[in-house]
Amino acid sequence: MFATLISGDRSLDGSTLEQRVLHAAGGLVALGLVPGDVIGILMRNDFPVLEITFAAQRTGIVAVPMNWHANVEEIAFILQDSQAKLLVAHADLLKGVASVLPSTCKVLEVATPKEVQQVYRLTDAACALGGTAMNYESWLQASEPSKAEPVAAPVSLLYTSGTTGRPKGVMRANGTPEVAARFGLRVRVAHGQEDRPIRAILTGPLYHSAPYVYAINSLRFGEVLVLQPKFDAQGLLDLVKRHRLSHMHVVPTMFNRLLDLPPERKAAFDPSTLRAVAHGAAMCPPEIKQAMIDWWGPVIIEYYAATEIGVITASTSAQWLSHPGSAGKPPQGVEIAIMDDQGHPLPVGQTGEVFIKSDVAGLVTYHNRPEALAELLRDDWVTLGDIGHVDAEGFLWISDRKKDMVNSGGVNIFPAELEAAALQLPDVRDCVAFGIPDRDLGEALAMVVEPHNDTQVDPDALRETLKLKLGRLRAPKVVMSMAVLPREDSGKIARRKLKQLYLDSLPTSAKV
Repeated sequence: MFATLISGDRSLDGSTLEQRVLHAAGGLVALGLVPGDVIGILMRNDFPVLEITFAAQRTGIVAVPMNWHANVEEIAFILQDSQAKLLVAHADLLKGVASVLPSTCKVLEVATPKEVQQVYRLTDAACALGGTAMNYESWLQASEPSKAEPVAAPVSLLYTSGTTGRPKGVMRANGTPEVAARFGLRVRVAHGQEDRPIRAILTGPLYHSAPYVYAINSLRFGEVLVLQPKFDAQGLLDLVKRHRLSHMHVVPTMFNRLLDLPPERKAAFDPSTLRAVAHGAAMCPPEIKQAMIDWWGPVIIEYYAATEIGVITASTSAQWLSHPGSAGKPPQGVEIAIMDDQGHPLPVGQTGEVFIKSDVAGLVTYHNRPEALAELLRDDWVTLGDIGHVDAEGFLWISDRKKDMVNSGGVNIFPAELEAAALQLPDVRDCVAFGIPDRDLGEALAMVVEPHNDTQVDPDALRETLKLKLGRLRAPKVVMSMAVLPREDSGKIARRKLKQLYLDSLPTSAKV
């Protein structure tokens, strides 16, 4: 039996949701889809995303949620690369991609719900059903419910962000039931979902792998799952109170927005129903995490994971308080090694590239891109390009990403070192650093700062302060300020977008 699903004023109890899943499963088979076929999902947070997901899982079909923020070319690429036989899309989003749909791809059009229309300020005209595609609700009601035994999909397929090029399809063979059980348990433990009962809220987009898996687990093992159409800090507090919620999945930028609420609103919030608040996707500044623990209590759970490999480490509030800044310890079945550039293991405490060995990691590949996998592998070990060290107690500490490293005058510099120093300054709320061309040194550092509310940053003064703290080479050559730093939907600052904007602003002669 599924949990009750809630969004805005709508709700589906577990029994009704199960019946809709069975109808959808029967409908997919009636459309001619067979195990291994792919369905693309292009929707904001809505019930049909999960209905189709569970129906696909039951019939051995592969559901692929797609980033609806992506441009038309990226959507077209994913549909073609995955060879999707069906697209299920909200009416307003379908209008934007109709011209690039493959001729072999059938379409189910979903009415965009009112709560989604409201938060994204969509007009009725933009959300009107087009009439040329199959109406999802009519199709669902007309479909005979499946009576067949469930068939496991041979693979799962999720496309990663396209910020560094075209999206990559991470394909994981589902393997044996034992492997799937270990993977599922690891996810639930990392998200605190072994602490029952589970009355959860989903704050992030369902197309992102972590919220997607979180929602699936919450519906399978919980009592209630509330979909927040779009994150809103005060709205989240209201929903926790209204539905007596116990679990949620967030990213650090949401902590920032919550802490920015007026003091009286924070004081009025009762966090006593909360049991597990999981966060990942991006590093959380220690002072932000400490402030959340002080406010909500020791219910904050951090995890370090990747679409390619799943959960790598996790940390409870108590573990983090005793090791502030660490990413936690690996669960059973996961090993971590720190290696130098030649692939030699480094001793405890020394910094190098983080490599992971997992009892499920060997099942991963990239769809139609076998060469991309070679960049991640070293024998049986997988790397995500992160730099860090493991301490004597087995806690992992992430310091930067290898590909973000800057070589300035022959000195290797990690932007995270500069960012950590800047975040200690009273005027800096958040920041990001990256390498830029420099005629003398080859590369230098630039930094973009997001100041605290109602404050201004003096770039020259900030640069001089950081030069005194870090030295000339590790201080930024260029400092810029933005009211709000752009972010990916995972919560990570859009570092490459900011770098590209800076490079585009340079005269051609300065880009050498």
